[in-house]
Amino acid sequence: MKSIGTFITAIAIAAIAGCTIMDGNAIVTGTTRPAISPEKVRLYRVAPDEFEEIAIVSVSAGHDFKKNSSLMNEAIQRLKEEAAKVGANGVILTIIDERDAPSVTTGFGSGTATGTGGNVFLTGTATSVNRGDAYTRLNGLAIHVVE
Repeated sequence: MKSIGTFITAIAIAAIAGCTIMDGNAIVTGTTRPAISPEKVRLYRVAPDEFEEIAIVSVSAGHDFKKNSSLMNEAIQRLKEEAAKVGANGVILTIIDERDAPSVTTGFGSGTATGTGGNVFLTGTATSVNRGDAYTRLNGLAIHVVE
């Protein structure tokens, strides 16, 4: 019985500290090049003077227990990896969408309703929890900057 408790505790710790859920892809729109190291991929907010379009890249990163900044850093790394796979040495960021903060709404109400069986009195409270979008999402245009 003790080993089952230890196993459940280990699973719970792994779930809390576990890996970030990551997804990414590239839609090729130009001519690909040989893959490069993600460390060589540079991010741009404004297009450089001369570049060749290679692909549209998008990624998402989600984890219930990580800070927004950690998710953003992991998403940026994954975006660079997707761009590097198609030989891009730059990404022009087009969409930066950080995850939503969860919200809780509580309400109280009462009222009278008439039904086929007569009058019915309604009263109570309600609580609504909106988790929001748990993912940080990035989109960009993977490019080869002419140097």
